Amino acid sequence: MSIPGTTAVQLAAPGAASFSVTSITDPNGNPSEVLDVDLGFVISGTVTLPNYLQGPATVCVYADELGGPFDGKIAPCAQLTLNPANPVPDPSGSTTYPWTVTYLGNSNVLPDPSNGSQLYRLAAVFVYGAPGLDIGSFVEMGLFLIN
Repeated sequence: MSIPGTTAVQLAAPGAASFSVTSITDPNGNPSEVLDVDLGFVISGTVTLPNYLQGPATVCVYADELGGPFDGKIAPCAQLTLNPANPVPDPSGSTTYPWTVTYLGNSNVLPDPSNGSQLYRLAAVFVYGAPGLDIGSFVEMGLFLIN
């Protein structure tokens, strides 16, 4: 999948829900598939959920270095507070929440790449509340050359 990308959110109760990654902004410019962690970058998107859901949610980005040892979550994560308009205009309706994760330049977002590898697979993961609630989704953002 490439950016922008959208997937459905799994819900225990019925309702339309989606999770999107809409952009990756790199101050180094094109090509967008090459990210310079020394300059920083920003990933943003939206999550649309039924109005009956309220409380905390998280969006985290994971990176897997192809041919290298790094495979994990990169910090920070976006913290969301789901709170539909009050009073809720339509309890059966939905609310869209924007999210943004900013990785500052020179912040050691990722360790220095392994010798001969600078290629990473990135994915964004949305989780509502506690992981045991089984409400979540992911968007695989694709491959990026990160230097």
